[in-house]
Amino acid sequence: MEPWLGPKWVSSRYNFVDEALSQLHFPKNIVIYDVTLRDGEQMPGIVFRKDERIRIARALDELGIPRIEVGLPGSTSEDFEAIKEIARLGLKSQIGVFSRARKDDIDLAAKCEVDSIVISLPSSTDMIEKGFGWTKEKVKELAVEMTSYAKEQGLYVTYFAVDSTRADTAFLKELMTTVVDKSSVDAVAVVDTYGCASPQAISHLVKQVKSWVDVPIEAHTHNEMGLATANSIAALAAGAETVHTTFNGIGERSGMTPTEELAVALRILYNIDLGLNYNKLCETSKIVEEAHGIKMPSYKPVVGKTAFGYEAGIPVMISHRLIAQNHLQAGISYLPEFVGNKLVITLGKKSGKHGVKHRLEQKKIEANDEQIEEMLSKIKETSIRNKRAVTDEEFDEITREVLSKK
Repeated sequence: MEPWLGPKWVSSRYNFVDEALSQLHFPKNIVIYDVTLRDGEQMPGIVFRKDERIRIARALDELGIPRIEVGLPGSTSEDFEAIKEIARLGLKSQIGVFSRARKDDIDLAAKCEVDSIVISLPSSTDMIEKGFGWTKEKVKELAVEMTSYAKEQGLYVTYFAVDSTRADTAFLKELMTTVVDKSSVDAVAVVDTYGCASPQAISHLVKQVKSWVDVPIEAHTHNEMGLATANSIAALAAGAETVHTTFNGIGERSGMTPTEELAVALRILYNIDLGLNYNKLCETSKIVEEAHGIKMPSYKPVVGKTAFGYEAGIPVMISHRLIAQNHLQAGISYLPEFVGNKLVITLGKKSGKHGVKHRLEQKKIEANDEQIEEMLSKIKETSIRNKRAVTDEEFDEITREVLSKK
């Protein structure tokens, strides 16, 4: 089978032409490090309670996410207890936490019995000198001291260079190489903290860092320009082994790379199977949405209520015919069932006869062409009057009214 043709999708053949593929250098194994429970909770207004934190961690584990960041152990006593309980659940996922470069934070992480830790320090000149009031030498010393201390506690350690996309190149190289050489960290993270780098810039920087150090590279990208997913893919295509993501793309300010979008893009556009239970993506998204309380846009890619929705007449006509031929994936990128979502055909101002026929078939109601035309006219009138699609109750009322004239 051609790589652009999948059991539940039809992507573009141009994704796999030699010119496109020659630019890609994906690692053999790609790891998603889901940070919903840490960076996701840093989105203004979000609070995860202990039971919600545990439920989300279980859902991510069932989905097949290999690494989960479950919080900051030094944040609150409730978070500490939740992290400790999650670490003792026996999940298949590696359980990690985020930490400041402080021994007391690292001690708490060790007490939680987690597997890994991400240690954060600034790397850009302005953040170091003006934001923290420190010197670059102090950052280097802290980076080596704290990552070494975390390694002594038996943790898998990632050094997280905050704002590395705005760091001075010479200093970033010195910082990364010093930390790797003197503390034996397990990985270093390239961090686009403020979402200010392009995919090409991320690709360049990851390649640079890979030429400096011989440990795995992790990428953490924010979404200020709507490019977080593209930047994460660019990082992977440049050789980064791990990407940090959150479900529904929640996170500080404009959020970050959505787990569900990245997973689907890699599978369909690049033929990279992460081994996830893809049909649980929508279910997991809903669990996270219930916990964070922020309603996702209906058009949200992958998991939105109308992500596979149509109203306009011609697209509905095409979909209706393709459904009859059991070949719907020719009319959309991929079948909604692949991610646990549903096809939605909405009735409203822009509808045509095929939309009405589809709804009648769903309800097992028979009507002739003249009746369908009358229903369509009333549907359009109702939609225009109310400035929205007609509800199921309104459609039933219109149907009864028209069919009662027999």
